[in-house]
Amino acid sequence: MRINKLVINNFGIYYGHNEFSFGEKNEKGNVILIGGENGAGKTTFLSAIKLAIYGPLFLGYKSTNNKYMEYIKDKINIYALSEGVKRASIEVEFTIRNHGEKENYKIHKEWRINKDSFKEYVQIYKDNNIFNEKETEEFYNFLRRYLPPSLFDFFFFDGEKVQQYVLDSRFEQNVKEAFMTLFNLDLFDILRDDLFKYLKQENVFSNLTDEQKQYTQIEHDLRNQETVIHRLETRIAELKEKLKDTQVRIQELEREFSSHGGMITREREELNNKIFLMEQEKRQISEKIREIIASLLPFVITKKLVQQTITQLENEERVQKYEMLKDELGQHTLPHLLKSLSHKFYITDKDGNEASSTFMDEISTKLFNLLKPVGINIDKFQIIHGMTREQKRAMHELFESVRQFSGKDIDHYFLRMEHLTHEIYNAKKQIEHNVKDDTLKEIVNKLNGEHRLHEQIKFEIENNEVKLTEAKKFYHELVAQKERIAKRVYKAQKDGNIFELCQKLNVVLTKYQEIQVNKYLGTVETYFLQMFNSLMRKGQFLNSFKIDPYTFEMTMLNHTNSQVFKHSLSAGETQIFFLSLLWALLKASKQQIPLVLDTLFGRLDRTHKENLIDKYLPIAGEQVIILSTNTEIDEYYYKKIKPHIQQEFVLCFNRETNRVEINHNYFFQKVMN
Repeated sequence: MRINKLVINNFGIYYGHNEFSFGEKNEKGNVILIGGENGAGKTTFLSAIKLAIYGPLFLGYKSTNNKYMEYIKDKINIYALSEGVKRASIEVEFTIRNHGEKENYKIHKEWRINKDSFKEYVQIYKDNNIFNEKETEEFYNFLRRYLPPSLFDFFFFDGEKVQQYVLDSRFEQNVKEAFMTLFNLDLFDILRDDLFKYLKQENVFSNLTDEQKQYTQIEHDLRNQETVIHRLETRIAELKEKLKDTQVRIQELEREFSSHGGMITREREELNNKIFLMEQEKRQISEKIREIIASLLPFVITKKLVQQTITQLENEERVQKYEMLKDELGQHTLPHLLKSLSHKFYITDKDGNEASSTFMDEISTKLFNLLKPVGINIDKFQIIHGMTREQKRAMHELFESVRQFSGKDIDHYFLRMEHLTHEIYNAKKQIEHNVKDDTLKEIVNKLNGEHRLHEQIKFEIENNEVKLTEAKKFYHELVAQKERIAKRVYKAQKDGNIFELCQKLNVVLTKYQEIQVNKYLGTVETYFLQMFNSLMRKGQFLNSFKIDPYTFEMTMLNHTNSQVFKHSLSAGETQIFFLSLLWALLKASKQQIPLVLDTLFGRLDRTHKENLIDKYLPIAGEQVIILSTNTEIDEYYYKKIKPHIQQEFVLCFNRETNRVEINHNYFFQKVMN
């Protein structure tokens, strides 16, 4: 790919119509030098290219969605919006070599804000012929396959972040993915996937034995699980980078806050912790009050009714006891007792007549009258509740709580709440009082936002790490199942079986891929050594450089055959290492991808800078885009790099017009002339 032209209209910092024309490569040079101070639009320039080419893929989305459209909407130039202009666009023209033939493309992306909608309009041209819907889809499939955003990003060099990138745990995996795409070796993975898809077809899958079906399904599941693990690892790595960035921004904001006379971080943290604890206590007290209101207060309000209920329960218990006693004495005990006594005593009435039976009736009547519950009309009394012993005990406990309730606890809780509210107010005022002007308020708001973002990212990392652990566990379980089933499959299989044929083809593809990987890695290793040793100072060369064909771990031996580790390289040496690797990959694969170099000279000494200009830039690629400030590539280095420059620009943000002015010369060109 070679980028020929970029037009940015009302996007990001670029207000109005802004055009960069690079033209095709000529004998003049291969370097496009774009200068500008920080905030002049260099980053937006690069984002616009990727957004125009890849659309939602630039943000990691497969298709247009709400998050993508929100991102675009936030990027529409604020000064254009204030004037009522509700559209923005990006247009990029580029050339791709497809099977050796040059193909010229133009992608025009436009976004329009209507009353109730925000829409994207895309037009793609090939040699001035506009694509239809099907051709557009085929074009994006082509890009995803041969020049995915990850590969484009791999050849974006940021001198400020390169050491962090090289030492990241995913660096080797990133190199492997770029290598496999550049040399089209990921085609074998696609073929293997196609084999499994073929075996999963209904007419083929139904003819397999049960063991072969299980084996095929497990192979399919393993590949899916590998994808899941890869995505989770990538996401975790991205989140950790974001976490580092938020930590850096928090530290910078705290230093800025302190330098403006703001409260030091430790004091603010102590106050914030105090506020947090007091708010937590307020929540606990509020819960207690709600509990009292929900469980006890209704009964306190209806205390008389509760008292009546208790009285009724007590009366019910007395009546039930009386009825039980009467029933027991009247049916068995009392008649038996009186009858036994009548044999020993002769009982007569006042007239001297025998009266045993009458006496027994009279005794029973008198006794039961004496035992009757006082104050209760037995004949009219009704059992209403009929509670169990546990229910009665609960009611008595409730009544006791209601009887003892005085409201002092709630008064105490409300007084404590009032005190805490006052303390929290004072603590917050203490923090706010420290913010003396709008600048400090703005810093505090930014700090609070960064802290919230920091916590969100930490939570997402932890969540994804749990998922990753589970995914790896499941993956290992699948591997174990596959090994067990494989033994049964190969014991029972027959020659000529379609399953066996696919497995043999899979083995052949894997073996051939390994051969090709080793072959091309050897070429990359040779080119790397050649470039690295030419760029380093005398006496600092490497004697050996090897890349493991499976893990892509890199082993370096110096001129004394001692191992050199990546983490032992200085910041400048790490830049030379990565630049050499980029060049070796492009050189060996014979692919042409724009090489974007940001802050190229930031960490390098004079010797290394001159080596890069003399030995690297002229052969780095057909198109090398350098983003720089006037302090990084100063007048001295501009003179040295001038012979290799094809196009040069300076971006300057004019605060009076709120526009980016694009001048077709670098900072020092006028001085040169």
